[in-house]
Amino acid sequence: MRRYRRSVDGYPARPVSVSAHIPAPPDVVFEFVTDTRNDPLWCENVEKVELVEGSGIELGTRFRFHQHLDRPGAERVQFDVDVEVVDIGQLSIRWKATDRFQIREISLGVEPEGTGSRITQVTKATFLHPPGMAKWLYPLLARRIFGKQFRDLAAYFERVTPAG
Repeated sequence: MRRYRRSVDGYPARPVSVSAHIPAPPDVVFEFVTDTRNDPLWCENVEKVELVEGSGIELGTRFRFHQHLDRPGAERVQFDVDVEVVDIGQLSIRWKATDRFQIREISLGVEPEGTGSRITQVTKATFLHPPGMAKWLYPLLARRIFGKQFRDLAAYFERVTPAG
């Protein structure tokens, strides 16, 4: 059996950046996305989110995501992700997300754009085990998944925001 020695820093992948226009005011978008318990409303792979520690969205607040990853030609993978708020500003937030595969630092910012908002997320992933091809495929797949999530977020706000 082949054994790998993991480096102290793990196996980092290239950062992934996605951005989208959301048809709602920045403060409304920010309040909605920072409370990750809303994620099942717009992230199809997130089944449930529980508040683990904290009472509001602030430094140290922790959540546990129950989610899945559908893989073409293979079984669905179910896993939990522990998420902690590690920095928060007026319209920006940074989370640390840890699961059995990787550690991610997720930075998200919202800013005014026209009559709505521009949301931008940068995700830096570090694999915990030798990732093989996943290290190089991750940026492509993550960009596609996160892009779809932002399109779904925009569609959510189109449904719930009255036409003005």
